[in-house]
Amino acid sequence: MALFRAIESTKPAEERLFHDPYAAAFLSGYHQTLISGCRVPFFRKMLAAYIQLRWPGTHTAAIARTKLIDDMVVQAVREDDINQIIILSATFDTRAHRLDVGKPVSFVEVDHPDTQHFKQSRLWELIKSPAVHLDYVKLDMNQQYLADVISPYFVQQRHYNKTLFLWENLTTHLEARHAEAMFGFIRSFPPGTQVIVTYPDKAVLENPHQFRGFSRINSTLRRAGENWDYGLDPRNITAFMHERNMIVRYDGGADKYRQQYFGEKSRKMKGYEYFRVVKSELK
Repeated sequence: MALFRAIESTKPAEERLFHDPYAAAFLSGYHQTLISGCRVPFFRKMLAAYIQLRWPGTHTAAIARTKLIDDMVVQAVREDDINQIIILSATFDTRAHRLDVGKPVSFVEVDHPDTQHFKQSRLWELIKSPAVHLDYVKLDMNQQYLADVISPYFVQQRHYNKTLFLWENLTTHLEARHAEAMFGFIRSFPPGTQVIVTYPDKAVLENPHQFRGFSRINSTLRRAGENWDYGLDPRNITAFMHERNMIVRYDGGADKYRQQYFGEKSRKMKGYEYFRVVKSELK
């Protein structure tokens, strides 16, 4: 995801969907060299074509999905009076530093301490004085749950702050157990609390060969230590969220959000349609 955001950020301002000046800092030297080459339009197009060939749909879906969630976050702050954003498994998310939400807002990033240490060390080289309030909460998902580690301060403030939870990549049974604990934790928040989650359509796990390029993508994920073994049925997502006292405000796969941001060009963008975004609101 950091690589894809960095590629998008090399485009001219009038062409790109967003700008992330920090994404390249998390990449290896080899990938940073590729990003330097992407400032040449021909090279950037060749790299995008290579990614599409190897991992169909991942690049265009990731860019459109990032922009979609960016817009959801900004809208939540500006129109729904959200003033606290809690990002779960934040990894190299940089929204706290790059989004112009137009209002005072606090960010909380929850992640493994090793990931946070690496991320902070890279960001501090670029950002000497952060312009936003950002708290880091350490969470080892193999040993702890969100409700166990979240500071009592955040719990006490939940009735004064209006909160949005963001969790990208709900893809494993371990994460699903944490999601259930998260939804239970969120029930104690006021109505209007928002949740944005990304997830794979469970059909891609049941019939992987019926989805363009997924077998190759899945092999790459496994080599990287990401073993997708959990998905949701989008046909039942409204009922799923209703059981957790949530109302669905948006649900769509890559075909939907690519069309939203790429327009007619999206007709030629194939692959990764099974990866979805759902936005819900606490009743």
